[in-house]
Amino acid sequence: MADSCERRPIADASLSVLLLAFNEGPTFEEVVTAWIAALNALQREYEIILVDDGSTNQTAAWADALAGRYPRLRILHHESRRGLGAALRSGLAVAQHPLVLTATCDGQYEPAAFRQLLDLINQVDLVTGIRVGQPVPWWLRVLGAMHRLIARVVFGVPLEPRVVWLGWANFPRRLLARWVFGLRLQDVDCVLRLYRREILPRLVLQSDGPFAQVEIVAKANFLGCWLAEAPIAYHPRAQGGITGQDVAPRTFVEAWRVLNAPNFGPVKVSPTPPLAASRSLNGE
Repeated sequence: MADSCERRPIADASLSVLLLAFNEGPTFEEVVTAWIAALNALQREYEIILVDDGSTNQTAAWADALAGRYPRLRILHHESRRGLGAALRSGLAVAQHPLVLTATCDGQYEPAAFRQLLDLINQVDLVTGIRVGQPVPWWLRVLGAMHRLIARVVFGVPLEPRVVWLGWANFPRRLLARWVFGLRLQDVDCVLRLYRREILPRLVLQSDGPFAQVEIVAKANFLGCWLAEAPIAYHPRAQGGITGQDVAPRTFVEAWRVLNAPNFGPVKVSPTPPLAASRSLNGE
C-alpha cells in the first residue's frame, strides 16, 4: 500500500458529477438546479452526467428538458430499470474529469456536502460519506466499546467508535461488507462518494444492484487504495428511488460473483526494457 503522502494534490481539479435517478418526484428539477448552482460556485470546469435508470414516470422527460437549458448537463437513459450498480457503471464509463463525484438526485444529499469530501481527497483515493442520522443505540455503544477494548488489548489494533446508526434496513449487506470483505467503513451504502478517476479502470463493477456500493470499496481496499469517510447531512427518502431496490437473494448472488471471480480490469504491465539497455545495466 502506497503512502498517502505520495498522492498528488487534486482537490482543485475539474469534476465529473454523476446523478442517479429513478422515478423522481416533483422536487427533481429543484434538486438538479441546486447541484448546478453549487458546482458553478466552485468556479472550475465540471460536467453533470444524469443517469435515468428506466423511469416509468416523467423523470426522463424532465431530465431532457433540463439538458436543453444547461449545456453542462448530459443525460443517459436506460430503457428499463437495471439497478443502482448498472446506473453507476454507465455513468462512470463516460466521466471525463480527474475527480468523479456520485450522488442521487432525489434530495437525500445536500450539494454543499461534497465540499467535505473535497477537503480529504488530497490524502486518499476515495472519500465516502457517512450519513449522520439516527443516534447510535445504547446497547450498540456498549457492544462497540467492548469490541474496541478487545481489539486493542488482544490484537493491539485501535478502532474508532461508531458515529452512525443506519437501522436494520440493508443490514445483511453491511454484515457482508464487514465480515466477508473486511471493510471497516461505517457506512458502505452511502452513494455520495468522491473518486480520483485514475483508480476507476481497476474497479470494474460486476453488480447491477445496490451491492455495487460494497463491491467498489471492497475492490479499492483490496488494491491498496486509501479510503476515507466524512460525516454528512442526510435526508432519507421514505421509499423507492434508485436506492430503494434491495432484494436479499440478489445481494448474496452478486456478493458470490465478486468473491468467486473478481474482475479488476486491465493490469498495466511495464514494457520489457530493450536488450541493449539491459546489457548496459549489467556492465556488458
